[in-house]
Amino acid sequence: MAIDDDIVLLRRLDFFQVFQPDQLRLILFAADSRILRPNEVLFTKGDVANEGYLLQSGLISLNVDPKVPTEFVRPGMLIGEYALLAESERAANATARETSRVIIFPRKLILRLLNEYPDAALALREKLALRADAFAKALDRIVANNRA
Repeated sequence: MAIDDDIVLLRRLDFFQVFQPDQLRLILFAADSRILRPNEVLFTKGDVANEGYLLQSGLISLNVDPKVPTEFVRPGMLIGEYALLAESERAANATARETSRVIIFPRKLILRLLNEYPDAALALREKLALRADAFAKALDRIVANNRA
């Protein structure tokens, strides 16, 4: 896939919309990529999460528990968004269901770029704050409905 195609993929993702095209180009040049064979594990529940992944092609399943239905990640989707900003553990197992290609974004790369471009950091903070507020309001509604 050409770098311009990858930039188009990144521009569709909320997380990366705060970056200018030249900044996205820097991210892509510094990122790695990996091809996964069918049934190859990308990561396991409980692993340290210190990078995010953009699925370029293929299909990856996320499975938290064998009793819980599998969720699928399709091309153009980001896996591990919060791992790009803060240390955490993987909450699910990620397994390729067919030959898949991912772009790997190490947290330290993203943090370095956000430090170099504070306007992007501020814009990302605002996006994430709005999203967190929407989650909190949804939870408030659930709590209110259960108290009634």
